[in-house]
Amino acid sequence: MISKVGVIGAGSMGTAVAQSISKRAGEIIIFGRKQEVVDSINNDRYNKNYFPGLHLNPNIRAMSMIDRPDIADCEAVIIAVPSSEVRSVVNATRDELAGQNLITVAKGLEYPSLKTMSEIILEEANNPDIACFSGPTFADEIAYGHIAGATIGIGDNPSLRTTMSSLFGEFILDFSDDIRAVELCGVLKNVYAIGTGMWDSVYSNHNEHYTFLNMCYKEMCIFLKAISFDEDIFTKFCCFGDFNLTANVDKSRNRTLGLMVGKNIIKTPYSESGVTFEGSKSVKGIIELADNHGVDMPIAKFVYGVLGGNNNVRKSVDILIRRLS
Repeated sequence: MISKVGVIGAGSMGTAVAQSISKRAGEIIIFGRKQEVVDSINNDRYNKNYFPGLHLNPNIRAMSMIDRPDIADCEAVIIAVPSSEVRSVVNATRDELAGQNLITVAKGLEYPSLKTMSEIILEEANNPDIACFSGPTFADEIAYGHIAGATIGIGDNPSLRTTMSSLFGEFILDFSDDIRAVELCGVLKNVYAIGTGMWDSVYSNHNEHYTFLNMCYKEMCIFLKAISFDEDIFTKFCCFGDFNLTANVDKSRNRTLGLMVGKNIIKTPYSESGVTFEGSKSVKGIIELADNHGVDMPIAKFVYGVLGGNNNVRKSVDILIRRLS
């Protein structure tokens, strides 16, 4: 058992992961920015901003990011902040992250560098002991202990693989040596979830929905064949499972974004504000990556075009149908 694990990020995923792994570590420390959340976890035993009804296990405590030197005492550190914050957070804690096993649960693609989260972490922390965790995992269901599968993306590091197997043993796990491909699956599924929401705002029958879903998965697989050396990536939780969860379930933020844009509830061109929609930030980067590998991505381009200001979603969908037919 790992004696101490740090979780950087006191949001929904950070709190959920902390609760999930708390049976498999001696102590979990959640590092948060908001003092009221830190106090809520320590004094009331719940995160009042995200899970006010969830009593956190007794070996979980919280500290302010002001006390980040304590991160250095952790054997493993989980980075659970939005993708847009990963570089700044890791840069600020780079000295404390020098000798730890690092795990990212953030999903996104930095633009214009086109770097994944693990590549950003390596660049900023200069620590190659990095793994990523990705799969069909809604934070609230993780927090309450429901069964979930996940893919661990990890390089050639047997010790870190053993640590991940132990720490995330509450999950049904599979593994990939291609950490970049695992992370890109997490980006792609958000893009296609937005697209599915847009499509469903126009065509809502089951045949129409699953036809589009199949087209999305086909495009996703064509992209992955071009960029990944993991021949089994298409069958893993990070790919098929996470794509289906995010594109099909209405509590998915990215699917909801697509529905709201398609129904003209949200105006385009779309600019993010308080709620994190990872897919909308990453779609341009995915298209550029695809172009670099000679892969055509008509559905991703459809999503990018609508988010960029084409309010006539029906017309865009009809053009897409003609192109894919």
